[in-house]
Amino acid sequence: MRRVCAAALAILLLLFASGCGKGEQAEAPLSDRISNADEIVASIRRGLKNHAKTITVTFSYSSDIFDELNGVIDLWVEAALAETGEPDEGDYLRYQYGGYTYTSSYVENDGRLTYTVKLAPDYYCYLSQEEQAAERADELMKSFGFRPWTSDAARIRTIYDWICQNVRYDKIHHKNPYYHLGSTAYAALVLNNATCQGYCVSLYRLLREAGIPCRIVTGTASDGANAELHAWVIAELDGLWYNLDPTWDAGAEEYRFFLAGESDFADHVPGGRFMSDEFRAEHPMAGNTYDLSE
Repeated sequence: MRRVCAAALAILLLLFASGCGKGEQAEAPLSDRISNADEIVASIRRGLKNHAKTITVTFSYSSDIFDELNGVIDLWVEAALAETGEPDEGDYLRYQYGGYTYTSSYVENDGRLTYTVKLAPDYYCYLSQEEQAAERADELMKSFGFRPWTSDAARIRTIYDWICQNVRYDKIHHKNPYYHLGSTAYAALVLNNATCQGYCVSLYRLLREAGIPCRIVTGTASDGANAELHAWVIAELDGLWYNLDPTWDAGAEEYRFFLAGESDFADHVPGGRFMSDEFRAEHPMAGNTYDLSE
């Protein structure tokens, strides 16, 4: 029985638009013109990793940008969630938190405004649970016994096998929009019971630990009758990217969605940002399923 996530997936969509006349150079976004912008992004990323209840950032600017603050903060948070190659950053953070609220204030001194922004993120699990998930990930990586000469295909297959054979689909909570624990690595790696998002963040974490570039993709999937929100993973192998859907392959004797090319994955439709020219150029998808016999 194919399973899909009915609960809304945490997707942060950001649209960039710029234009300039012939011979003109586009001005950098305001978020980049703040002198300590890189430090702010690093601070937000660090706070998200540590499950900080409040992430406080300060910066100064020469004029009043209070009306533009929403957009500036959104860009900083988006930058903090960008891929870094680290197993516990990038999509791992992005899909285990549900957004943020913030408060802000500023003081004026010698013609400059100093802003203080306090972000309050919404996490899908407690820090103690995330620490348990990290410990379990370390245990599993040691148990897999990978060697320097272990091929990438073999690493992917070993990790995929473990998840598909050990994680059950959470049928009880999958339609509950207020229950987010099933969307975490803790649910998959520690409780062995997760929704599609939990399958994906755990697969992402283990693949990254094994040195495999991967991303989490959200969109819709159809069982032939209805299309519902869903999540899966793409991984790079020999210069091309392949689809992995551990949710639909869980418990199966033969996999249908393991290292699948686009021709064998037509019932999965990525969301708009994953179909952009930029994303497709960075992640060239394979047309056919990977041949493990080679």
